[in-house]
Amino acid sequence: MSAKLNRRQLAGVGLGLAAASALPVPVQAAPRLRRIPLEDRAEIIDLFARYVWAYDCGDEQDFLGLFTNDAVVIGKGTAYRDRAAILGWFRHLIEMRDKEGDDTWMHEAGQFRFMPAGRSWVVHAYATHFNGNTAKAMRGVRSLGYFTCECVRANGEWKFRRFSISAWDRTRVPWKKPLPWADLPPI
Repeated sequence: MSAKLNRRQLAGVGLGLAAASALPVPVQAAPRLRRIPLEDRAEIIDLFARYVWAYDCGDEQDFLGLFTNDAVVIGKGTAYRDRAAILGWFRHLIEMRDKEGDDTWMHEAGQFRFMPAGRSWVVHAYATHFNGNTAKAMRGVRSLGYFTCECVRANGEWKFRRFSISAWDRTRVPWKKPLPWADLPPI
């Protein structure tokens, strides 16, 4: 049996095909990043607050307590791989403050961005460093940079497993750059 279409039917088929091609093609939404639970977010922000307080008050014990036993700290491109090296880095920074004669060093971390990394979170945050020297009647901003840190839950609390601070660079957002520890041997 052959089906013959008259002109009117053929035109109708053509209009139907044209209408169907004008329908929007469903666009697949970009995958949504996993969101950090609010309690974990608050605890990680507290971890950064504990970091700046311990640092600015020169509290070695509290400072070391912020890091896992296998932590790596990257400061100005140098990797410090164990607790003794991290403590040495901390003492060097405190000595630098004292040598410069500043009686005030205060740090601030803010503008947090959380990126899921398996069971941990990579956190990027602004790092602002203020200083003051009473003898010179000077107060100001000493440096501007950003933190990139891997935060993990260890023994029931959030700690830094990988920690870095970098100078500010406005050319690319930090989460589009290689991680500061990407070229280091695995922990």
